[in-house]
Amino acid sequence: MKSEERREKRYQRRHAQREKKKINKMQQIGNYNEVFAYDNLYKSFYLCRKGVRWKSSIQRYEAILPIATLKIHKKLQEKKFQPLKFKEFDIFERGKIRHIRAVNIDERCSERVLCDKYLIPVLAPKLIYDNGASLKGRGTDFALNRLKTHLLRHYKKYGNTGYIFQFDFSKYFDNINHKILISLLSKDIKDKDILAMLKNNIDSFGEKGLGLGSQVSQICAVYYPTLLDRYFKEVLKIKGYGRYMDDGYAICKDLKEVKACQDGLRKMAKLLDITINDKKVSVTKLSSTFIFLKKRINLTTSGQVIIRLGKKSIHQARRRLVKMFKKYQGRKDGEEFIQSAFNSWYGMSKGYKNYYVSENYRKLYETLKQTNEENT
Repeated sequence: MKSEERREKRYQRRHAQREKKKINKMQQIGNYNEVFAYDNLYKSFYLCRKGVRWKSSIQRYEAILPIATLKIHKKLQEKKFQPLKFKEFDIFERGKIRHIRAVNIDERCSERVLCDKYLIPVLAPKLIYDNGASLKGRGTDFALNRLKTHLLRHYKKYGNTGYIFQFDFSKYFDNINHKILISLLSKDIKDKDILAMLKNNIDSFGEKGLGLGSQVSQICAVYYPTLLDRYFKEVLKIKGYGRYMDDGYAICKDLKEVKACQDGLRKMAKLLDITINDKKVSVTKLSSTFIFLKKRINLTTSGQVIIRLGKKSIHQARRRLVKMFKKYQGRKDGEEFIQSAFNSWYGMSKGYKNYYVSENYRKLYETLKQTNEENT
């Protein structure tokens, strides 16, 4: 037997094993009817109401929960469930105005089931480990810890010489191509009914783009650039690569690797029809300070990774605290809200090397609180 024949047989055995695992996993997840079972829809409401139970729409829905769930279940089983109109509004978050298209509570319940019971189990294994957004156990802290790990691994081999290549997508959610997204999803989602419902949900946002405020949009946005992630990891062999939604980085040992990353990014962005934000594409020496997820990061000559809060986020937090005291001056109902907001940011800031920033923020809070008490 020739070596080529042996390789082919090994490939066929491994391929058969992978297919068998896929079939077993899909059987465990279940088909369309099993995913959208009445019990799953009923239980999903209790997850959807967390943090928003005070809303009148949630309270009205909860009052008729068994009947409302039965109606949704019937429509889903008959495949007549259609996305309703969104509740559209703008919010100012992290220095940007974001347009939100929130879905109604009955649709949120069905989306929760679709994501938790099917999309996440099916799509999560396709994502690279260093994709740090929107999954359980992931988040900004996870992404920063992975960056720290990548920097330390690089330091062991090359010291603090080298470069970090960073990129960002322009209006990422608004520019996602539906045809490409459905084409990618169809390779991993084999249930035709699930895929049809997902396509209907995606197309409800228009001809192009996804809406902020939908769980399905969030999962799809995390999954969409997977080809880009795998190109960096598997083709370019960049081990120090990570991405948080539309913010990504690649740690390179020299400018040759940086050039390969730049070319690869443009090639894959063109393939996925993603617009690159050229203003935020940067190449920085690892010996210098760089910004990632609004944190200032520095790799020292001794191999220590120092992560500090960005100046903008510090100024925004202080201004926000002053505005809250002015707004709720003399009102007892605002004391708990301000206390909770202070504890949240103060606790977060203590996790970074910003001792004086944290202490100055605490002193500002105490001063404003004392002034407020004197005025009342």
